[in-house]
Amino acid sequence: MKELLQPAYDKIGKFDVKRVIRSTGSSDLYECYDPDLDIKVALKIFIIKKRLMDKLPYSRESWQRRFINEARLLARIDHPHVIGVRELSSWEGLPYYVMPYIETNLLFEMGRDGDKEDYAAEVQHAPEAQKLSVARSCEILFQTASALAAFHGRGLVHRDIKPANILLTKLHTGLVKLCDPGMVKFPKSEESQAGYWVGTEDFIAPEQKRSAKDVDARADIYALGVLGYRMLVGELPGGVFSGPKEEVAEVPDSLNDLIMRSMSRKVKRRPMNALEFLKEIAPIRAQVRTSQGVNNG
Repeated sequence: MKELLQPAYDKIGKFDVKRVIRSTGSSDLYECYDPDLDIKVALKIFIIKKRLMDKLPYSRESWQRRFINEARLLARIDHPHVIGVRELSSWEGLPYYVMPYIETNLLFEMGRDGDKEDYAAEVQHAPEAQKLSVARSCEILFQTASALAAFHGRGLVHRDIKPANILLTKLHTGLVKLCDPGMVKFPKSEESQAGYWVGTEDFIAPEQKRSAKDVDARADIYALGVLGYRMLVGELPGGVFSGPKEEVAEVPDSLNDLIMRSMSRKVKRRPMNALEFLKEIAPIRAQVRTSQGVNNG
């Protein structure tokens, strides 16, 4: 078992730091207490790690610029299924931004894939891999696609759709809050990580592995397809595999088709963007909710 990371600070501005929620190559995410509002908040602070600097040949200033752009982007999107930003400031020369504290994420509902030692210490206590119901899977796909449509409508590609970046207000019934657009592809930006692949390997489209610069919204659609397959089947697609309906008989034919097209290696077979995916998943979701008597979540 890996040791839990300790926060680099006890206090950041007025915020009391309680624990590390997650640490990435360019930042740390802390659970904090806001004494003015008397509530928990999530605070993300720019702390660049040597492993990231060694992996990608971009300057500290470039990464810091992306971090600030990330906060401003989240603040502008203002969507019910995208995490909001309450404040952008700096502490000891390091930018940070403050968000609502969200209880958990999809990893803790779907469970881990593979050895828990492959996961960061702060998520090793997630359960082992498990299936989600067809109704819950459709709901998460619908809400995540709705969030992604706000990105794609602005010409942005998220490029890091994965369970840990899909926050949930409550396990099993909560709403989606998409987060962490740190690897987002901005239109005509020099910080598009040209010639390198970025993201999380299990969910990355083949073309994104070749070059993260040369992707469009359909790379995110591929990740949605993988996510849908994983939720329904309980394991990641690998090698030669059939549609989720082969494993779960109650999966509607239309949902099976949508997921398989979304995961196609042929980019042109996938839905063009999240709005097109949303148009297809919406009636499937409604059908499943009606047939199973689901009223919410």
